[in-house]
Amino acid sequence: MNRLLTLGKSRLAQGTAAGFYGLAMQLLVQLLSVPVLTRSWGLGGYGAWVLLYSVPALLAMADLGLTTAGANAMTHAVALGDRPRAARIMMVLRLITVAAGLGLLGLAALAVLVVFPGSLDFGSVLPREQAVPTALLLGLYGFLALINGVTLAAFRAADAFASSGFMFQTIVLVEALAALGLALLGGSQPQVALAYLAVRLAGTLLLSLTLRRKAPWLREASWHIDRRELSALIRPALAALVLPGAQAVAIQGSVMAIGAVGGPAAIPAFSVVRTLSRTALQFAYRFNIASMTRYTVFVAQDNEARTNQLVVLNLAVMAAMVVPAAVALLLIGQPFVRLWTGGMVAPGMPLLALMVAAMLGNAAWGPLSNLLLAVNRHASFTYFYLVAAVVGVAAGAVLVGKMGAVGMAWAMLALELAMIVQVWSAAWRQGVVSSEKLRLGVRTLIAELRHRRTSLDDPDT
Repeated sequence: MNRLLTLGKSRLAQGTAAGFYGLAMQLLVQLLSVPVLTRSWGLGGYGAWVLLYSVPALLAMADLGLTTAGANAMTHAVALGDRPRAARIMMVLRLITVAAGLGLLGLAALAVLVVFPGSLDFGSVLPREQAVPTALLLGLYGFLALINGVTLAAFRAADAFASSGFMFQTIVLVEALAALGLALLGGSQPQVALAYLAVRLAGTLLLSLTLRRKAPWLREASWHIDRRELSALIRPALAALVLPGAQAVAIQGSVMAIGAVGGPAAIPAFSVVRTLSRTALQFAYRFNIASMTRYTVFVAQDNEARTNQLVVLNLAVMAAMVVPAAVALLLIGQPFVRLWTGGMVAPGMPLLALMVAAMLGNAAWGPLSNLLLAVNRHASFTYFYLVAAVVGVAAGAVLVGKMGAVGMAWAMLALELAMIVQVWSAAWRQGVVSSEKLRLGVRTLIAELRHRRTSLDDPDT
């Protein structure tokens, strides 16, 4: 029991638990949203809502990658005891994000209300007089989400990754339940959008007040943009901005290419199998994401023993979670998909095996890429990733014409293999991994685990 309590109190365990909690909340909201909203508004109304709900996702790009790069820089500064610098970085993030977000909102409102006044008319399912306020309310909701991103970056620097994660995901759950409940009671799309905005506004205030108590040193910075801090963030921010674009090309682009070349009927088998494989990866990455903050701190403090341990631990945890998932998918993936889809989708074993291999390939480079990201050295692979994704999808489109969805699976496997070479080479050059570091990491990790086990088994400790 003491051993379990000790493990449960560790930062990595709590951060991983917060990640699992967030995934569970997202899954719950997704499972509830489709039946509730289609029942309330019909398929057409739900489709219009999904389209407008993409507005917050588009606004998320307004931070230009600064939030990711700034979170790493703030964490690094706090680890070195330089809280005034962390406060200056926070002010850069806050002011630029607010300015960029308001600018995009203004342009969107100008386009909808003035330049293209006839837009956003979905006919009887969502007329313009309802679609426009829905879009504007969701735009404000997306603006608050931008602000939340900066706040969560500061929580990470303040060593509150886990607690802020639990708090934020609970806010997301509450706003979704409030909105879905309103929809069940007959609420329209503008009213549901207003519910999302109102709860998120309250949640934003709660997060801000909590951060003020957790990190009072953030108030030390004056209200201006420090040009030196901004200059230091530009390169890693641009590299961070490239990353979601590369992922979108690989994930959404591959599906679009299959549909364009092979037709809509070729998409379901590929999409369903990849959904299963990526679900397994999402759970496996929870530990890796939770460890990023600690890795930033250890690098800042030149704690080589801990950084080596954390690299080995990330690779080991990933393998321990993904390899069994791969075996399970190979053994029961086909009957599970048939059961899940009511017999409508029946992927062949070649497609399943290739997608499982691609999943294992992603697991082989993903953890190291996130550790490079944690110390703002991700430019060493993000631009390559974007180019490789474009080339991979293009090659896959050619293969789809000859092999169907299996051709795209071969292309995605090739993409993952290319990323293994690129990321491991980059990690080696950046000093994240080496044969000696891996050996030392394994040796010291085993020694520490044995020491902890001995201490926990000793009744006097």
